[in-house]
Amino acid sequence: MNRSSWRHAPVILARSARRASVSWCSCQASGYVQPDGERRSYLLVDGAQLVPGSFVDVHALGADFLAFSFHKLLAPFGVGVLYARRHLLESSLPFLYGGDMIAEGRVLPDLVEYNALPWKYAAGTPNILGAIVSAQALRLLLDLALTPRRPAYFGTAKPIERTAVHAAMSRISSWNEQLAGRALAGLGRIPGLTIYGPLDPARRTSLVAFNLADRDPVSVAEALNRAGVESRAGCHCATLAHHALKLTPPASCRLSFYLYNTPDEVDQAVAAVAAISTGRPATARRYRRRPARHLARSPLPVGSA
Repeated sequence: MNRSSWRHAPVILARSARRASVSWCSCQASGYVQPDGERRSYLLVDGAQLVPGSFVDVHALGADFLAFSFHKLLAPFGVGVLYARRHLLESSLPFLYGGDMIAEGRVLPDLVEYNALPWKYAAGTPNILGAIVSAQALRLLLDLALTPRRPAYFGTAKPIERTAVHAAMSRISSWNEQLAGRALAGLGRIPGLTIYGPLDPARRTSLVAFNLADRDPVSVAEALNRAGVESRAGCHCATLAHHALKLTPPASCRLSFYLYNTPDEVDQAVAAVAAISTGRPATARRYRRRPARHLARSPLPVGSA
């Protein structure tokens, strides 16, 4: 469901849909009231892009399902997450079978009873390493956002307070918005460059998809790579959107930013794109390794954590 059809969501869901899947970026901006389930419709929110840079309260969000991945939260080998309302998990059938998902001794010729939550959905050997990595990545994220000079959470069993998560994610969100705004302004001055999505950084996540006129996005990404700028070219799991934009091929080049990036790096990326747009080779730049202290120097407010 895209932004243009979002205002008609109540009608669409009431008529036929059993489940609607949306990007939370649109859901957050729409102010849309969650369907009451009268027509047995459920709302699944894809929060993969926004959860890493925003404070998320699943109860306040009100969705039936929320999916995201720790590989976008500093954990390349982290787990994927699917949150669902308890009554939906209790009433749904497991999708994997074996091991602890069966209630002890409750396999009979005419009856199978499943284990209590969360074991009902924990068939076989769990991804132990992925869970540990994800938990520590979250702790590392809090330290980098709040107290990079004196880590307080990483490598410890210290309880994580809601206030600390709120403060950290608010800082990350504000920083990402600054970086995205800087990139949008710089890329917008390049002749022949088309930016996809809102030009207001407050209405998008910290990434910018674009194309250069008469340039294949893959070749642009390859040129950026030679210049020391990491980007991605392709459909970005949004093939239908690229077809709707009538792009041939259905692809774009994308720059993404996160809490470890700096304004200087954004400027370097924009300069590389500008050079590529004129046919000049973009110059690779050597980066000096430095501690991630730009958030600590930022004038953004810090929570009490």
